[in-house]
Amino acid sequence: MTLPLSEWIRHDLGEVTAILDRVDEAGAAAMVDAILSAERVFVVALGRSGMLARMFAMRLMQIGLTAHVVGDVTTPAIAPGDLLVAISGSGRTETVVAMARKASGFGAGVLAITSHAATPLAEIADVVIILPAGSVKTNVATPTRLPLANALEQAMAIYLDCVGAMLAERCGQDNAAMMRRHANLE
Repeated sequence: MTLPLSEWIRHDLGEVTAILDRVDEAGAAAMVDAILSAERVFVVALGRSGMLARMFAMRLMQIGLTAHVVGDVTTPAIAPGDLLVAISGSGRTETVVAMARKASGFGAGVLAITSHAATPLAEIADVVIILPAGSVKTNVATPTRLPLANALEQAMAIYLDCVGAMLAERCGQDNAAMMRRHANLE
């Protein structure tokens, strides 16, 4: 017998809250500082994390910052003074790790968002944000009732939304100012 939706919602919120309750507060401040110190921000991630990265780049643009998504045809060359925000729950996604390595090689800063500090992605990064959750990509027995990395991905979405709000506040951008930059070719 399947659980009713209300039970799934409570369980989902419980898992996401458990992750976010263990996030280091100083990491968000370091992320805000790194983004505001960068000339331009590039984001890279794959799969569902890639969708989160694109959402975050959109928010940065709405705040008035220069943001690009790695792999888009209009993305310029990364350079010293730029920041790559690399997202991988497992910290081992080969393409993301390779892009972080390349960005570092071109003199850009690298900020990693992952679930564990002992990963190839975290080792490359100048700033590491840990969302402490198991990843089924590294351990299929990770305790979760949700499919694959749902709880981690949802925690990342909330974390990035909150960092976006912190950035908007620091930049003096309210909803009216951000709406002027919101896409109007819809």
